[in-house]
Amino acid sequence: MANPDTPVVSIAGDSGFMFGEQELATAAQYKIGLITLIFNNNAYGNVRRDQINLFKGRTFGSKLKNLDFVKLAESFGAKAYRANSPAELKAYLEQALIDAEEGPVVIEIPCEQGSEASPFEFLLPTNYGR
Repeated sequence: MANPDTPVVSIAGDSGFMFGEQELATAAQYKIGLITLIFNNNAYGNVRRDQINLFKGRTFGSKLKNLDFVKLAESFGAKAYRANSPAELKAYLEQALIDAEEGPVVIEIPCEQGSEASPFEFLLPTNYGR
């Protein structure tokens, strides 16, 4: 809001986005040109990854049944796309920079469970997974 001519991109996982999805309504109401990328793996990815690494592959309560993020965004009045390939993502990002002049844009990126990286592998390399 301090630099309205500067594009702002938010990057979130599906579960992280769900903690604050209602903010999309505010962005639409005030025509804030926020571009949100949602990496959708239908899971609490960090929780699932840690369960697999720390509990011999056993998981509990970490898979999600998600709603349709494109329809959700559109219901708030935002533009929305689903990128199923790197080429589509590139094209939608380019379009989002144009669309964001009118209000918020959401791009959902479906991805496989287990494709996320852990920051702890880099922050605590000798202790992670013990």
